[in-house]
Amino acid sequence: MEGSELSVVTAPDRRLAREVTALVDRVSRSTGHAAVSETKRGALTHAVDPSSPAAGPAHLVAAVVARSGGLVLGYAPVVGDAHAPQYAMEVVVDPTGGDAPAMADALVGSATDLVTGLGGGTLRLWAAQASPSDDARAGAHGFEIERNLIQMRCGLPVPDGRRRPGPGIRTRPFRPGLDEAGWLAANNRAFAAHPEQGHWDLATLEEREKEPWFDPDGLLILEEGGQVAGSCWTKIHTDTDPAMGEIYVIGVDPDFHGRGWGRALTEAGLDWLAHRGLTVGMLYVDADNVTAVSLYRSMGFVDHHVDRAYLRHLA
Repeated sequence: MEGSELSVVTAPDRRLAREVTALVDRVSRSTGHAAVSETKRGALTHAVDPSSPAAGPAHLVAAVVARSGGLVLGYAPVVGDAHAPQYAMEVVVDPTGGDAPAMADALVGSATDLVTGLGGGTLRLWAAQASPSDDARAGAHGFEIERNLIQMRCGLPVPDGRRRPGPGIRTRPFRPGLDEAGWLAANNRAFAAHPEQGHWDLATLEEREKEPWFDPDGLLILEEGGQVAGSCWTKIHTDTDPAMGEIYVIGVDPDFHGRGWGRALTEAGLDWLAHRGLTVGMLYVDADNVTAVSLYRSMGFVDHHVDRAYLRHLA
């Protein structure tokens, strides 16, 4: 950390946003995975331009920035829910910028002090492709492992030998401006106990619809009796090598559980991606969701890496 300076920014400007974006893009290219989550990117954008849609209920509380020679080499966004003392953070450090481990350690410490100064609460630290050094850093700052999010991948198209006879389903594309209410109702019921996915509102959904990757044809809707009973939302990543097709959000309304529609919707999403030339499928699943992990493995998915959440309660 020698020669570097830390600062806490509560009102980032456009210049800082550009510098942070450049850092995140550099690190993402060097590591092969997104250095900062979609939600925290959106929180920075909204903090700079409040007229832009917020990425969910969490807003940027502050950003801890590390500079060396005037260049931004480290960034730790802290986002929070205005209705509860709950905060989340990530750390991104340029691996070519000197003592990266010491800088990451300093960023975590500064962010922890920040939340303590705000009156405390719960602070969740996320690490993409978590490593033993991430575990050690989190433990040194009093965090404990809370969640393991597995990224699983499979080859496309799904071979016939991986398919199982099941209920035939017919899906249709999402209709912007018409399906938002029905999709939100089914999604929030399906993910009622999920810490991120189960509390979407119209603004959150409309923010995703404005993303350059959004394709309504790739959001497959399953209806039953005129009601949205389930869906499989796909996302194409063109910035990976090779390009990957993600099962971004998949869910079935609890009223329709037990019909085998989860597997059928997953296959429908993978088929949609394969028809667009993708050869690699991908999704994220909580490690403790044993039923889902078993299902995906039976379809040919294999573990690629783990993103990990650490939790600390600050007085």
